[in-house]
Amino acid sequence: MGDRDIVITRDFAASRQRVFDAHTKPELLRRWFGPHGWRLAVCEVDLRPGGTWHYVLHGPGGERMALRGTYLEIDPPDRLVMSEHNPDCHARADHESVITIELTGDTSLTHTTTFPTRAIRDAVRESGMARGVGQGLDRLATELEQTMDWKIEMIPVPVTDVDRAKDFYAGKLAFPVDVDHEAGDFRIVQVTPPGSGCSIGFGRGVSEMKPGELKGVQLVVDDVQRARDELVGRGVDATPVYHFEDGKQIDGPGGEWNSFVSFSDPDGNRWVLQERPAQG
Repeated sequence: MGDRDIVITRDFAASRQRVFDAHTKPELLRRWFGPHGWRLAVCEVDLRPGGTWHYVLHGPGGERMALRGTYLEIDPPDRLVMSEHNPDCHARADHESVITIELTGDTSLTHTTTFPTRAIRDAVRESGMARGVGQGLDRLATELEQTMDWKIEMIPVPVTDVDRAKDFYAGKLAFPVDVDHEAGDFRIVQVTPPGSGCSIGFGRGVSEMKPGELKGVQLVVDDVQRARDELVGRGVDATPVYHFEDGKQIDGPGGEWNSFVSFSDPDGNRWVLQERPAQG
């Protein structure tokens, strides 16, 4: 610990990966980040070296605090280093600090904030910053004790011909095959869309739905027009880009989260691509 540092330590009853994820995934950060009574209203994360992050906290009395910075080092699940700027804190509105989060063992966290000078460190400490960070980590400890991750592992897709479906999903769509297992009358093929944490499964004895009954499962892409062009180039019959206005489908792209393309597999199971806003 240097004379420009504020160091806070905590032990958590959770794996280092879960604690690391809680510091880097917006859906998890929103559950705990900030002092008691505060809510993380804006949470934007571009998790890569050089990527930026931006938080806006709302307090119980209508207060507002903005935080932003840049990721400097990312070494999951052991270490995270990022710059931080807090324009709403008078003690450091004109200065940038560096936050280093280190995770060791099962699981000890060391949160070190390094300031440009000792005087700024002392002023920030007097402002109650360490108390607020500590309360946030208390909230995280409670969250980790009370919850566990619920992740969708596989979406079953009803198909008529397993090999035809495999040719479509693994061939035309180029989804990597994770599993192709057969035992007697049972067969399952699992493929995973690139970048997805959830796979698609089809085969014999896999789904109770009838072929063609799966409708509207959504995948997100960064550029829906480019994705459509790739599908068409692979021989997939995809719709033009469309969006919605007042519940009605309209041709052409829309605003954020409102540009879509649809396509179906050989059995008529329909998928929807949705364009997500640019990250960062």
